[in-house]
Amino acid sequence: MSVLNPNIKINALKISHKYLYLLTLSAVCIFAWSCKAKKDKPKVKFMKNLTAHYNIYFNAKEALEESKNTIRNAQEEDFSQLLEIFPLPNPDVSANETEKLDEVIKRANLIAIEKYESNWLDDSYLLLADAEYLKGDYYNAIEYYSYVGQTFTKEKKNKLKAYLGQVKSDFALDLIPEADSVLDMAIALKYKYQRDQVAVTQAKLAIIKNDVKGAINHLKNAVGDTKNTYDKTRWRYILAQLQEIDGDTESATANYDKIAKSNTSFEMAFNANLSKIRISESADGKDFDKIATLKKLLKEDKNRQLKDQIYYQIGKAYEEKKEYSIATDFYVTAAHTVPGTAKQKGLTYLKLAELNFETLKNYTKSQLYYDSTLQFLPKNYPNYTSIATKANNLKYLAERLTIIDNQKNSLYLATLSEDQITARVDSIFAENEKSHIKTTQSNTAEQLVSINDYSSANKKAGTFYFYNDAAMGQGFSEFKRRWGNRTLTDNWRVSAENMLASADNGQNPNEDNSDGSSSVGENRDSIRAKMVRTIPYTLQAKQSANEKISTALYEIALFYKDILKDEAEATEAFQAVIQNFPEDKNLANIYYQLYRLSAETNPAQSAIFKQKILTQYPNSVYAKAIAEPNFGKEREFGLNALKDEYAGVYQLYTAKKYREVLTKLNTLKPRYSTFKEIEPTFAYLEALTIGHTQKTPVFLASLNQIVKSYPDNNEVVPIAKHQIDFITRNRTVFDQRPTALLSHDDNEYNNQQPQLVFAPAIKEEPVEAKIIKPEIIKESLKKPEPKPIVVPKPELAKVEKEVIVEKPAIKTEELPAPSPEISKTVEVLKPAIVEKTPEPAPIAPKTLAFSTNERQRHLIIIDISDPKQNIAQPFSKLSRYFYSKFDPSEVKLVIRIVGGTEKFVIISGNFYTKEQVDIVSDELAKNLPEIMEGQTTQYRQFVVSEENLMLLTDKKSIDQYLKAITPNK
Repeated sequence: MSVLNPNIKINALKISHKYLYLLTLSAVCIFAWSCKAKKDKPKVKFMKNLTAHYNIYFNAKEALEESKNTIRNAQEEDFSQLLEIFPLPNPDVSANETEKLDEVIKRANLIAIEKYESNWLDDSYLLLADAEYLKGDYYNAIEYYSYVGQTFTKEKKNKLKAYLGQVKSDFALDLIPEADSVLDMAIALKYKYQRDQVAVTQAKLAIIKNDVKGAINHLKNAVGDTKNTYDKTRWRYILAQLQEIDGDTESATANYDKIAKSNTSFEMAFNANLSKIRISESADGKDFDKIATLKKLLKEDKNRQLKDQIYYQIGKAYEEKKEYSIATDFYVTAAHTVPGTAKQKGLTYLKLAELNFETLKNYTKSQLYYDSTLQFLPKNYPNYTSIATKANNLKYLAERLTIIDNQKNSLYLATLSEDQITARVDSIFAENEKSHIKTTQSNTAEQLVSINDYSSANKKAGTFYFYNDAAMGQGFSEFKRRWGNRTLTDNWRVSAENMLASADNGQNPNEDNSDGSSSVGENRDSIRAKMVRTIPYTLQAKQSANEKISTALYEIALFYKDILKDEAEATEAFQAVIQNFPEDKNLANIYYQLYRLSAETNPAQSAIFKQKILTQYPNSVYAKAIAEPNFGKEREFGLNALKDEYAGVYQLYTAKKYREVLTKLNTLKPRYSTFKEIEPTFAYLEALTIGHTQKTPVFLASLNQIVKSYPDNNEVVPIAKHQIDFITRNRTVFDQRPTALLSHDDNEYNNQQPQLVFAPAIKEEPVEAKIIKPEIIKESLKKPEPKPIVVPKPELAKVEKEVIVEKPAIKTEELPAPSPEISKTVEVLKPAIVEKTPEPAPIAPKTLAFSTNERQRHLIIIDISDPKQNIAQPFSKLSRYFYSKFDPSEVKLVIRIVGGTEKFVIISGNFYTKEQVDIVSDELAKNLPEIMEGQTTQYRQFVVSEENLMLLTDKKSIDQYLKAITPNK
C-alpha cells in the first residue's frame, strides 16, 4: 500500500487554489470586457448592459440578419440591364418577413425605452432603422437614421452607418438632393471605417447623375476595400457593366472573367461568361446572338452537368423575345433534363407557372406548374408561402373547370346508344392499356438512372440516397401518392389515426371516382360500371348536372373578377351563364357585375344591364345599390364590422376558449343572421366549437343542421357534408373520444386550416376539422407602386353576392336656355379704350368639401409642425405604446412629409370607424404629452378618414380641415 507524500498534497492544493483564482479573475475580466462601456459614455449598471446586449440586442440582430438574407436571396436580377447597387426590398418578400421584422422592432424598442441607460441605445435605433428599411417604410427609416447621426455624434462607426443608411433611404424615395447633402456629411467625416460603403454610395450617386467615369472610379475603390465576398462579386459585375458602357472592353472582360471563375451564383457566373463572349464577338465584327451562343454551350462536354440550367437560360431568352411557345418548350426540356438539381427543377416549374399565369392566361396549366414547383423548391425558398397561396387559389379554378368538363361529358353520354357506350368503353380500355405499358417502361428507366444521375448533379449530394434532395423528393412524392400524408409514428401502417388521415385524404378503396374516370389497369366491366353510374338519364339528374355547370361558371366568373383581376375573362364567363342558363338563380348579381364591368368600356351595354336590374329585380339589393348609393355603403360597413367581430371570435377559438366563443356567437347572431351570405360561416364556426365541447352525436347534429339550413351554399356545406361522411365511416373511433374534435390531436389532417372567401370561395382539400381563418387587412399608406399581378389571400370581407357601391356621378350645372324675348337687332359695340390693365385679384383658396361619412376607415394623425424636428424617440415610444395594446400585425405607424412644412405620424389599425378610432385616440391623448416630452410642443392630434386624408396636401388644407371638424373653436 503506497503512502502519499503530505508535502505534495499541500503543494497540489496551493496550485489548484492559484489556478482557481486565475480562472475566476479571467472570467470577471471577460465579462467586464464584453460589457465594457464605450469610451465616451457614462458608466451604467453591469446588469443593464448584460441584459440589453445578450437578452435583447443579440437576438434582434440575428433575426434582422435572417430577414435581410431572405430578402436579398429573393432578389431577381435582370442581367440585360445595369444592376442596381442598392436593390430595393421586394414588397412581397418583405411582407412575408413582416412578423419577424416587427419582432425586431419590438425588441429594439425595449432598449430604446426601458434600457436607455445602457451602452446599446444607438445600436438599437440602428436596428429600428434597418428593420423599417427592409419593410419598405423608408420615411420611418430616415427618421431613425437621422436621429442616430444627430444624437450619437461620438459613436463614429454608428454615426457613419446612420448617414449611409439615410442616403440609401433617400435614394429609395428619389430624394436625390437630400441624399447628396447627407452623403457629403458622411464623406467629410473622413473615417477609416466602412470605406467600401462610402465609395459604393458615391458610385450610386454618380450613376444617378450619369457620371459613368466617376461611378467606375468609386466602384474600383469599393471593390478593393470590401471584405464581403458577396458585395465584392456583385459590385465587380456592375463595374464591368459600366466599363463596357464606357468602351473599356479590356477591363470589362477581365472583371467578367474574374466573376466567372469565382464561387458566385450560377446565374451571375453564367451571364459573366456570356458577356465575355458578346464582347469578343463584337470585337470580331460579329453580331452577338445570345440564343446561338447558349446552344453552343450545350454541346461542350464541360457543361454536361449544367444542361438543365442552360436550357432554362435559353427559355428565358426566347421569353424576352416574346416567343412564348418556343420558350415553353425549352423550359419543359430543362425541367425534364437528367441530371439536374431539385432546386433548378423548382425554378423552371415556377417560370412555367408564371408564364402561363401572367402572359398566356392559361390558369389551369399554371396551377399544375405551381403544384410541381412546390414539390421541388425547398420550403425556405423566398416567396414559398406566396407560391403556395397562388397554387391553392388556382386549384379552386381548376376544380370548377373539372366540374364543368365532367358534367358536360355526363350529359353527352346520356345522348349515346348502348352500342356507342360499348365502343367508348373499348376505346378507354385500349388507351389505358397503352398508358400502362408506357408508364411501366418509363418507371423502369427512371429507377435505373434517377438516383445516380441526380446525385451527380446535386452539388451537396453524395452517393448515399438520403443525402440527395432530388432522390428524396422523388421518394417522398411516391410515398405520398400511395399512402397520403402520414405522421411519423411507430406502426404507422396500422395506426387508427393514420387510417383516419388516409381516409380523410380521399384514399378510401371502397369509393369510386365521382366523375366516372377510369384508372390504369381496370377491366372493361369496371370502366362501364363507372361510366353508367355517372350518366344522368332522368330529367332531375340532367337538371342537377346543368345546375352544377352554371354554378361552376358563375364562381369562375367571380374568381376571374375578384382574385385574378381579369375583367375580360370575367365578362366572358358571366355572359356564358346568361346565354346557356337564362333562368339562373344568380342572374340578378350577374347583371349587376356586368353593369359594373362594362361601365367604362361599353357604357351603352352597361345601361342595358342597369335597366334589366331595375325592371326585372326592382326589390333586390342590386337595384337598391344603384338607386341609393348610401345603401351599399351601409351594407359594406355592416359586413366589415362583422368581419372584425369574426376575427375576435376566431382568436378566442384558437385560444381554445370554447365557452366564450359560444357566448359571443349567441350575442352576434341577431346581426349576422341578416347577412345570409355570411351566416353559414358563423354557423360552421359554432359547429366546430360544439365539436370541441360535446360528444359526436351533438356535433353531427350541428353539421346536419348546416346542410339543411343552407342547401344552396357552395363553401361551407360541402365541407360539412364531407365531415359527416367521414365521421360516419369512422364512427367507432369517434364514439370513443371524450369530445368529437380533439384540441390536442397533432395529426396533419386535423391541423390544416383553409381560407374561405365568400366571393369566390377558395376551398382547400377536405379535412376533419377546418376553420375559417380571417385575414387581417394591413393598410398601406405608402406611395402606390406598380406591382406584378399576385393572387391575393382570400379575405373574409368579400361576399358571394358582392355589392359594389357606385359613387354618385358629379352633376354639372346646365346652362340656361336662351331667352325667346331677346331682340334680333345686333348692337355693334365700340371697343373701349383701356388706359391701364388692372392687376388680377388674388385667387381665394378653394374651399375643400370634406366627407362626413363616419363609417369609412379612419386614422389617427399626429401632425408635427416642424418637419426638421427629429421624432425618432417619440416615434419609438409610440410604436411601443401601440404594440403593448395591439398585436404588431394589427397596427401600423408611418411617417410622411406633407407639403414640405408638416410631418405626419399616421396610425392605422383594426380600429375602423370614427367611433372606434375616437376611443383609441382619446386614450392616446392622455399619454401623448409624456411620449412627446422633451422633443417638441408643436404638434396636434386629430382623427381623419382615408378619403379626407387625400385632401390634406399642405398646411392650409390641414388648417381648413381642423376648422371644419371643430367649428366652435
